[in-house]
Amino acid sequence: MPESILRVANLKSEAELELVRDALDEIGADYEYVDSEPEDTYPQTAYFDVSSDLADNIENTLGKLSEEHGFEAEILS
Repeated sequence: MPESILRVANLKSEAELELVRDALDEIGADYEYVDSEPEDTYPQTAYFDVSSDLADNIENTLGKLSEEHGFEAEILS
């Protein structure tokens, strides 16, 4: 299954990181958390390997969350 990188920037707390994970779970995305920068403080940018076949659905779902919470989500590749 082809993989893409999901980048979610400007996460302000662990709770917002959980919102992203919950949204990926709700749409049935196969994903793996890769890394966060910086690792120990907020705001941070999180990276996930996600299935390319759900890229449009992921962008739409996280786009709505981004508007509500002020973070930025994009599929990099």
